[in-house]
Amino acid sequence: MTFIFDRETALIALDDGLFTIEASDVYRNPTGMAFAGWVAAIAARAVEMHPECRGPLVSQQIIYMTGVGPGEVTLSVSLLRAGASTQFWRVELSQNGALTNAADIVTSTRRPTDIDYQVEMPTTKSPVDSISLPSVNPMAPKWVSHYDQRIAKGMPFAINESPEAIVWIKEADGRPVDRVSLFSILDTPMPRTFFVTEQFRPGSTVSMATYIYASEEDLAEAGSDFLLLRVTGATVRNSATDGRAEIWSKSGIMLATSSQIGFFR
Repeated sequence: MTFIFDRETALIALDDGLFTIEASDVYRNPTGMAFAGWVAAIAARAVEMHPECRGPLVSQQIIYMTGVGPGEVTLSVSLLRAGASTQFWRVELSQNGALTNAADIVTSTRRPTDIDYQVEMPTTKSPVDSISLPSVNPMAPKWVSHYDQRIAKGMPFAINESPEAIVWIKEADGRPVDRVSLFSILDTPMPRTFFVTEQFRPGSTVSMATYIYASEEDLAEAGSDFLLLRVTGATVRNSATDGRAEIWSKSGIMLATSSQIGFFR
């Protein structure tokens, strides 16, 4: 079976660290521009496919200079520096010869240690007792339907006590989670503006940083089951808002975190 996410992030390798792909119609926002999580995912995929890549993806810092529209996307991957276990990469995405995004990505082979601390997964409603997202926001972009999301805390387009939200999430077609898909999943949360006002306030992500802590065993154990995604925000003012996300497997293992800044009108 070919999962939707794998089909829509399938890059074509060219020469000298170059890759290409047609911008996805599936992971597209109503504005006509690509979902930022899809952009982050294909940047990560390009590094993972590079013949010199020696370790798993552990972090990405990506900037969104302009939207990625319909048509061909070119990805240029360069290895900036390599150590014994860690590699540093730069990925530049462009359309029609103009730069749209740049991502700095780290791959590294890490070892288990005798220290094992993590923030506890919040106690919340089960996926069964949570609210299915489509019933809350039927006007969501089409790509939202490819994720099964259940809201356990925080109602969009309402004035909540804080912009915190807790959501159970998994790929709707049963695709197991992996490192590339985490870069996309961590951009699925709605802007924090949606949780402090009843009005729709359009906006866009400007930069996003994602850090993966999970081992391959952690990801295999998480599989295709629900993941718990908690998102908070420190500020929604001066036309800017942040978003800070933590994601756990259903068994309580923290898989990754992310932070981003976006501008809104």
